[in-house]
Amino acid sequence: MKAARISCALLLLATTLLSGCWDQKSIQDLSYLSAFGVDFINNEYVLYAQSVDLASVAKQETSATPKSPPATISIGRGKTLMTAFDNLQKNSQIPLFLGFVSSLVVHERILQKGIISTHDILNRYGLIRYTKWVFGTREPIDKVLGNHSLSGFSPLTSLLHQPKDVYEQRSFIEPMQFYRFISNFWEPSNTVLLPNITIYERSWKENNHYVSRLTIDGVHALHRGTWKGYFPSRDLMGLRWMDEDTDFAGLIIRDGNTPKATIRIKHVGLKIVPVTTGPMPRYHLHVHLLGFIRELISPEISPEQIQKNSEEQVREQIRGTFLKGVQKGTDLYGLERELFKKDYRAWRMYEKAQRTAPTRDSIASIQIHVHLSDSGKMKMESTKYPSPLGRE
Repeated sequence: MKAARISCALLLLATTLLSGCWDQKSIQDLSYLSAFGVDFINNEYVLYAQSVDLASVAKQETSATPKSPPATISIGRGKTLMTAFDNLQKNSQIPLFLGFVSSLVVHERILQKGIISTHDILNRYGLIRYTKWVFGTREPIDKVLGNHSLSGFSPLTSLLHQPKDVYEQRSFIEPMQFYRFISNFWEPSNTVLLPNITIYERSWKENNHYVSRLTIDGVHALHRGTWKGYFPSRDLMGLRWMDEDTDFAGLIIRDGNTPKATIRIKHVGLKIVPVTTGPMPRYHLHVHLLGFIRELISPEISPEQIQKNSEEQVREQIRGTFLKGVQKGTDLYGLERELFKKDYRAWRMYEKAQRTAPTRDSIASIQIHVHLSDSGKMKMESTKYPSPLGRE
């Protein structure tokens, strides 16, 4: 009993030696990085880091005119990425925190050189997460990482950090998170389509002056670690009809060059059937689209005409985009992946014979079915002016 009392007394005495939160760091004493950019210039890696002021992230009640806070860009150079990161750190006035990095921008020069070295360092460091968004670019990275948000908004409220919300309003080129990029990158049958982010300066004005905004204007194709080329948006019109994640894509119905109506596609159903009976793999494409009439310009056009015209356009756009990829030996629709998943033995046979690359005849058929669910809040005849005499 006496020994127990002595032990308790010693334990209580020891607690007086504790200094409390001796290793605590205040949040204002850290620099929070929000994005990385990687380039290769003059035989050196160049690493860019974007950081923002935490005060610009939280909403504050103020009567002053809101202004966009600046984004701070740090730059480091070195023969390796780790050396570049060390050189970036050495001039930092306060410690850097990497746990909030939500975007990675890779220049086209890195993609051409080989992105595997970039992948290595960004995955060995535990604080950098797999959920960040990843983009390619052809612009100077320090300009891409600058603040392009709306007035009064944080740099984190931009396409660079929140691309999914914009994609759900206009589905064209789907943004990609890093875990999906890595998953597809290491599959030998996959072609990764990395969105290209760029700066557009002729779309938005503030106080009658043009301001820069970020936009996605194409993709970089990667197959088995090799850069296959850059494809601009004008060559990718059929890509949205071959993506089941498409949420909201538009299509103009024309008679010649005259617009007659516009529709919006809100769901894509896709089925790809490989054919392995010939010397080269071929594919049957079955595309089901669900949409609605968004705008009716001409009262003479019927729902049947809209459906037929849209099916013809979708078929033409799918084939046109596929042929753009064939010109560069690129499988933009991931048809090889479907063969790999559904008939692995046939894929191995074609792979040994080096016959998996797409050709002009790889698509055996394209079947398109468009279903128009409604015409919105207005009827189809709403563009017709009613007769003053009424119905007779």
